[in-house]
Amino acid sequence: MFFNFTFRQYLTSPHRLADDLQTSTIRGFRKRIIFVFLAGLLLFGARNWWGMGTESLTPLVATMTTADFTLARFASFIGSLIWSIIYISFHFLGFAYIIHFLMKIPYKKILPLQLLVTGLLLAEKALIFLVFLAKGATANYSFLSFGPLAATYLESRYLILFLNQLTLTTAVIIALQYSFIRAFTDEPKGKSLLWTLIGIHLVLALLTASVGFIPLENLFDLIFDGGGV
Repeated sequence: MFFNFTFRQYLTSPHRLADDLQTSTIRGFRKRIIFVFLAGLLLFGARNWWGMGTESLTPLVATMTTADFTLARFASFIGSLIWSIIYISFHFLGFAYIIHFLMKIPYKKILPLQLLVTGLLLAEKALIFLVFLAKGATANYSFLSFGPLAATYLESRYLILFLNQLTLTTAVIIALQYSFIRAFTDEPKGKSLLWTLIGIHLVLALLTASVGFIPLENLFDLIFDGGGV
C-alpha cells in the first residue's frame, strides 16, 4: 500500500505518520524534500538581503570602501544560502540520525518526521521575518522565545543567546517527536523519552548559542585586508 506525505495532514497527527510508515510505502516524499530546501534558500536569502543577521557588518561601513562593503554584503548573502543548506540538512538528516542512534528506529523512517520538524522551523523563521518586515525593523532576539525576557534581566550574552533558542516552536517539536516515537516503538517509558528529547534540544541550544561568539568582524577584516597585521 502507498500513502501521500502532506505537511498539513501529519503535522497534527504524528502518531498516524508513525503507523502509516510501518504499514505502507510513502509517496511524493522527494518532492517535499526539494520544496523544503528551495523554501529555505528563498527564506534565508530574503532575510539576509533585507538585513537580518547582517548586524556585524554595520561597524565595517566606516572602515571599508563602497566596493569592499558591497563585496562583503554579497559574501554575506552567499554565506546565508550556504548556512540555509547546513541548517536544513542538520535538522532533517542530522537530527534524524541522533534519534536513530538513541531510539534504534530505522533511519529512513525518521526522515518524514524530521521533514515536518524542519518545515515547522522554517515557518517560524518566516513568521518572524514577516513581522520584522512589517515593522521595518529587526531585533537580535525572537519574540517567540525567552530571549527578550532574558535580555531584560540577565547580563550574560551566552545565556541570552541560549534562551533565545528555546521557543514555542521548540515545545511543539518536542511534542511531535515524542508522539511519533512512542507510536513507532510502543515506548512504555514515556517520562524517560520526554526527558531525553528535552535534553537533546537543550544541548543543541547550548551549541547554537556558541555560534553567536564567532568573531565575524575579525573574519571580514582578515578576508578584505588580506590577513595583514
